[in-house]
Amino acid sequence: MNQLSLTVSASASTPLKGIIFDMDGTLIQLNVVNELIQQIYQVADEDKFLVAGEHPLGKYLERDDLEVIIANLSPEGQRKAKNKIQEILQRHVDNMIIQEGGPALVAFLARNGVKRAVLTRNYERNAIVMQQMYAQVMNEATFDLIIGKDTPYDTSLPPAQEIPKADRIRQICYIWGCDTSEVIMLGDSITDDIVEGNRVGCGGTVLLQPRGCQLNHFYGTSVGDSRERRPTMCVESLIDYRQ
Repeated sequence: MNQLSLTVSASASTPLKGIIFDMDGTLIQLNVVNELIQQIYQVADEDKFLVAGEHPLGKYLERDDLEVIIANLSPEGQRKAKNKIQEILQRHVDNMIIQEGGPALVAFLARNGVKRAVLTRNYERNAIVMQQMYAQVMNEATFDLIIGKDTPYDTSLPPAQEIPKADRIRQICYIWGCDTSEVIMLGDSITDDIVEGNRVGCGGTVLLQPRGCQLNHFYGTSVGDSRERRPTMCVESLIDYRQ
């Protein structure tokens, strides 16, 4: 392997304890989160109750929680939004495709004792479907931990609104009994994966961009235009990362 080693890139002497994977656009090809954001914002833009109220839609699209937006819609807007979510999620499950190179990478990590977690803005039930698909291909252990947007931060409490990924990364490291500097965050979003991983002090952040690493394609923003937005490594496929 010429790119992935069993140490974190920040320090060649620090053993790699685990890799935290984003799901949509990373472990699977279809990115349902992007479609959900686009469709719910379209519903919100057409909702007169929201437009006339005190919750105008701003430029921080990637920061807003969809449940919060939906809660501020009119009753009709909420109905439309929830129907749209169910439609998108079902189509997403029906058309879910494993990312090329994903099973081989996860299997390599499992065989070498490196922990694997899934941290996604998708719903936990969809992540479990993805895990089952990986298990069918791999025929061995897949992921040690799955955290979706609706996974309770405290299992004694009911699901609350989505929790920032940085806090979730800390939660995963606490469960694993390691420091954030001993894990790598791997995903396809500068905002969700690279910024949050760097912000919390991950030992490495890896950006997956199939069309090249100049832009974060969904948001159209430059890669590495600030320290927080600069990945440790950028690859065009999971095969590239493993080789």
